[in-house]
Amino acid sequence: MTRPAASRRQFLRTASLAGAVGLAGCGGDGGDGGDGGVTGDEYPTIDEWLTETELGGADDTYDGSFVDQRDSDSVTVDVGAEGNGGAFAYAPSALVVATGTEIRWNWTGEGNPHNVEALPEEQLGESDYEFSSGEAEGGSGVKYTRTLDEAGILLYHCEPHFSLGMKGGIAVE
Repeated sequence: MTRPAASRRQFLRTASLAGAVGLAGCGGDGGDGGDGGVTGDEYPTIDEWLTETELGGADDTYDGSFVDQRDSDSVTVDVGAEGNGGAFAYAPSALVVATGTEIRWNWTGEGNPHNVEALPEEQLGESDYEFSSGEAEGGSGVKYTRTLDEAGILLYHCEPHFSLGMKGGIAVE
């Protein structure tokens, strides 16, 4: 009998679990998730994007670390989170996800209006994704969703608050 081939996501989950089991008791953060994990050193283009001041402002919420969501099928990013002098940030601003992950940008209703734009020609020319949620919208309950099907990097920003540093970056593995 032939078994179906495991998906890449299943493989990554199994490999991550095996690594976690193999490293049990070897340092770490005591289980609170604060061990540093993935950093901007691993994704220099995203790090540059979030700290760049010649193209929009630098994102003052970015501390050089990425939220690792490679084991999640969907991830929510808050639009209008606290940062950059008001409610002008994405939270989290730096993520790592697996291919096939659905990203849900969810407006908080603060710092209005916002949008989500991935426009490589305006973003170091190095984003592997290109899209726009459209004109900036205000209010809570506004949502924009994309599934990231290709490995690469996604650089994005809020057009009205670009100069304030309202930027985000996602590494897709």
